[in-house]
Amino acid sequence: MISQSSKSKSKRHKLFSLKNHPFVVPVVTFMTLFFISMIGFIIFGGGTTVGPTDSRVVNVYVDGIKQTLPTRAQTVEDLLNRLSINIEPKDVVEPALDAPILTDDFNINIYRARPVVIVDGNKQVVTNTPDQSPRIAARNAGIVVYPEDNVYPEVPEDLLQEGIIGERYVIDRATPVTLVLYGNVSGVRTQAKTVGDLLNEKGIEAAEGDTVEPARNTPLSADLKVIITRPGQKIATVEESIPPPIEYVDDPNLDRGVEEVREPGTEGKKVVTYDIKLENDVEVERVLLQEIVTVNPQRRLVARGTKIIISNPSENVQIGQSLAATRGWTGEQFYCLYQLWQKESGWSTTAGNPSSGAYGIPQALPGTKMATVGSDWRSNPATQISWGMGYIAGRYGTPCAAWSTSQARGWY
Repeated sequence: MISQSSKSKSKRHKLFSLKNHPFVVPVVTFMTLFFISMIGFIIFGGGTTVGPTDSRVVNVYVDGIKQTLPTRAQTVEDLLNRLSINIEPKDVVEPALDAPILTDDFNINIYRARPVVIVDGNKQVVTNTPDQSPRIAARNAGIVVYPEDNVYPEVPEDLLQEGIIGERYVIDRATPVTLVLYGNVSGVRTQAKTVGDLLNEKGIEAAEGDTVEPARNTPLSADLKVIITRPGQKIATVEESIPPPIEYVDDPNLDRGVEEVREPGTEGKKVVTYDIKLENDVEVERVLLQEIVTVNPQRRLVARGTKIIISNPSENVQIGQSLAATRGWTGEQFYCLYQLWQKESGWSTTAGNPSSGAYGIPQALPGTKMATVGSDWRSNPATQISWGMGYIAGRYGTPCAAWSTSQARGWY
């Protein structure tokens, strides 16, 4: 039988041996620093660790690859620094680095500059560009590209032999031709191969008796002059400009109502021909014969903002925004929901309509309907909001549909 005294001596001996073990001090120090770091990380929100009240859900796209994460970062640059994403001088970041992160579902696009070889006939231009469009990449490299020119990516047959690293864009130049249409002289560019192909491309319908020079089967060459005349008939031609078509794209990183021109576009040109009717050498009638587009217009690309910012939202609005996001009702849809219930109740859980008996944030009629979601329907904003969103989804489908109905007839 071991005495109590012997047990105590053995225990003290083990503690003494452990204390003098060569790894004790480093291990204890490491563990202490580790726990201090973890506490600081949690308290001060290191990296992208977030809390429930001051966090934002952000979508980061790097060359089209998406990463969704929560963060407490205040600006785009702050978040990229936390993620250790380096931005090189020619990279493009949208929105700008100093843009504040104010809402959930915030999108950040990063387009990395990469080497591109642009082949223009016998000339090659090497550039670093973030542009995804071959035409825009060529234009931003200082190369003039006309609307009728084709610009397309091409993979070299032997990368090592050609000594090319990166993407390769080839410019297929249109042929410049002088078109004399019933006396009107225009410079046009075309991918057509013959005079006949040019007439078909431009939609020129030569009537019986019209003269076309040179012949329709003549191959086109640079600065060839193509002449169409109509003997014995009075023809008037007018050159008019064609405004660039406007194309709109939604941008969730721009505030709602803000527009930003991404591509300026260019005007086109057309030749309008008229048959002139004369009486006693005086024009009495002008009949439109045809319109021929000689220079194609280029689109004007305009980004329209869809981001909704609600200044100083109440706690109930914040709860509503969070719950609406679970249904996919963000951006414009949540803004419709916000306006709807701002009008109905001001987002007050105790708002009541004395004449109808409607109650709460969604103005349920009667208020007891909300008991199907929770017994605390009289005072809990989450219960009222959940019931109200279910009602909207079942009756109207979306908040914007409900808001449109409310605007039209005064209630929903």
